[in-house]
Amino acid sequence: MGFLLSCLLRLLLWGLLTADTSAINLLIGLALALLLPHAQGPRQPLAPLLKALWRALMAIPLAYGEALALIGGSGEEQERWLEQPASPPSQRLVIFLEVLAITLTPFTLVLGLSRVEGRSVYRIHQLRPQPRPPRPTPSMED
Repeated sequence: MGFLLSCLLRLLLWGLLTADTSAINLLIGLALALLLPHAQGPRQPLAPLLKALWRALMAIPLAYGEALALIGGSGEEQERWLEQPASPPSQRLVIFLEVLAITLTPFTLVLGLSRVEGRSVYRIHQLRPQPRPPRPTPSMED
């Protein structure tokens, strides 16, 4: 099951990177997904992996929404520093998917992984665009 998920994730990333859904491009992506080396090691629990994969997939529409907000924003952003809980360091694929989900959006960036009170947390820098002030409407008297 892990091999299949790994290949599907690689094919998804290939599709996102190339933005081409032609049959030949998907065959090239599938060939790369199968030929690239796969991680060897102890089996990881499936539930955290599927949860992280779901979050990474849900970050794609959020990234498009933030890109539109970036286009339509006023140019001024509100800056925030966050800490978000992370998976245990032994689950490298889950950590990769969590970091991908966070940094895929234009306004967030993972600065690092640290230990706070015995648990792993991501240090995140986040910007939020401020809405544009309303334009004054021209009056009939002008």
